[in-house]
Amino acid sequence: MDEFKLDETISKAIVDGTLKGYLQYLEERKSKKESMSVSGAYAWTKGNHIDDQVSKIGQNHNVQFKIEKAGYTWEYLQFTVSENAENYMVIVKNSRRVKKSFDDQKKKANEDNYLVNLADINTDVLKNSEQNFVVQPEQIQLELNDPEEVRAVIEGKQLNVTQKYSRFYIVTYEIDDETKFVESIQLTMPNRQTMNLELIEDLSYLIQDSEYEITTEDVEPIMNEKVSDQTIFSGDSNAFGYSIPEEEKEESGN
Repeated sequence: MDEFKLDETISKAIVDGTLKGYLQYLEERKSKKESMSVSGAYAWTKGNHIDDQVSKIGQNHNVQFKIEKAGYTWEYLQFTVSENAENYMVIVKNSRRVKKSFDDQKKKANEDNYLVNLADINTDVLKNSEQNFVVQPEQIQLELNDPEEVRAVIEGKQLNVTQKYSRFYIVTYEIDDETKFVESIQLTMPNRQTMNLELIEDLSYLIQDSEYEITTEDVEPIMNEKVSDQTIFSGDSNAFGYSIPEEEKEESGN
């Protein structure tokens, strides 16, 4: 899958930004828990902290960013990576995996997904690639970071961009419901034809190498919270399938 991988320095900046932002979010939760009688609403700020640090660390590696508006007051940060005289769009999202039922696996690509227009950016490059992907019996749901994002999705508003991009990536990070640690970070590209997230590279190995280490003390403020109680994920109509490169399937022996 090398043809679609980002430069490792870019990937490292995204991973470091994700971890540093999550650490700052945890510190904020701790601070508000100590100073306020009720502070659970700060769970909504996790995505802001992570986007903020990805933008700050990424600037040192030629990762540009701008704030876009969707829906009413919902703002999201989109990153632009410039490589090989091309511009690639990147967004960073918390995700979770849900096992597909047999009926789900037979469903066609969902045209109502709020990222379907952005996924269209990848149509030609994925169609012209010789890489084969193997569909997994999983569904990927992305976190909705803001009440207005939830509202926009419910009302069927599509995300669109005005700038021309050659590729569209979604960096997904998963947080373990028990440990509250970031357990995986993956670089994916949504396929417009199938509405699957195609795994381009598993960046989880960079978590171990990062200077931003999350400890049990860091996550203590949220240890008694369930992710499902503090996080809203996109439902079935806005979920993605999940595909991995054929060679990774063969290496796993499955």
